[in-house]
Amino acid sequence: MSDTQDPGSLSLQIVTPHKAVLETDVSIVTLPGSDGVFGVMPGHSPFITTLRPGVLEFEEGGMPRRMAVSAGIVEVTQDRVIVLSRTCESRDDIDVERATRAKERLETELAGKTHADESWDRLEIKLNRAIARLDVCSL
Repeated sequence: MSDTQDPGSLSLQIVTPHKAVLETDVSIVTLPGSDGVFGVMPGHSPFITTLRPGVLEFEEGGMPRRMAVSAGIVEVTQDRVIVLSRTCESRDDIDVERATRAKERLETELAGKTHADESWDRLEIKLNRAIARLDVCSL
């Protein structure tokens, strides 16, 4: 915990291969884990897990914020959450028309395939990323 961190908060760090996206203190963070959505508050038991494409939500200074993330890794300690993600986009970073077109195209592609098709997983990941982008922009 940093000297200036509120004891009732967590340090949230989000890093992509291209840049450090965010470093801030939050009261809660909710993440799209590979095994399902999970929340973290100060004092949480430490663990490491994988991240799937989805919406990362957190409360900063009493204000809710949302970001679209892709696959990655999350490390949780009692006072810190570190997110290492391939991408992380805020509402201002997202082109809604492009995300809508991608979602429609991917739904059409998936409709013609089965789970046994070797491209299914890749297309589903891309579709979930497009859906997360649209979810972040929907409010």
